[in-house]
Amino acid sequence: IRRDIIQQVSVWTAIAAEDLKAGDEVGVYMKDGFLYAGKAPLAATGSVVAYAKKDEDVGVARLNGIIEHHEGTVHVCKVPRIQHGGSRNVKKDQLLEIAGSVGMVAAVGLEAWIALKSAGRNPDMFFGAREGVIEAAFHGIDCAIVIVDEEFTDFLKRLESVELAYVIHDLIAP
Repeated sequence: IRRDIIQQVSVWTAIAAEDLKAGDEVGVYMKDGFLYAGKAPLAATGSVVAYAKKDEDVGVARLNGIIEHHEGTVHVCKVPRIQHGGSRNVKKDQLLEIAGSVGMVAAVGLEAWIALKSAGRNPDMFFGAREGVIEAAFHGIDCAIVIVDEEFTDFLKRLESVELAYVIHDLIAP
């Protein structure tokens, strides 16, 4: 989470890692893309606003320090439009290997969606997939976006504009 954003928020919402009560000093950290608060002291600390049981939402005020955080990598998997074979012309073994190595998988284009489904993997996102992948990567989740070749270049430009790391995979079968 970026330093400029931290300064603008007065109360942060986190997931309680354990039962917490108002006034507890907590460490704040990212786990699986979500913000957590627990009693262990960490680089980022704050004060609990009101009682919360474990796994409930909890307010954390007076956040100090830097939240330990690493952005995820986006695996951009190019597949062909129907005019060039669509889902039938995709390296499905490689697609499954990539999809199995990340925390979130998205599809852009019906060809991409069907390629994933026919390979035995349901996409986590379809509608709003481009921005969803970017948001997930900012929260530390490695993602794969299976995207038709017509949308590929514009999406790479978008990733570069937000400075996220990415790896290109050309899944168009010969």
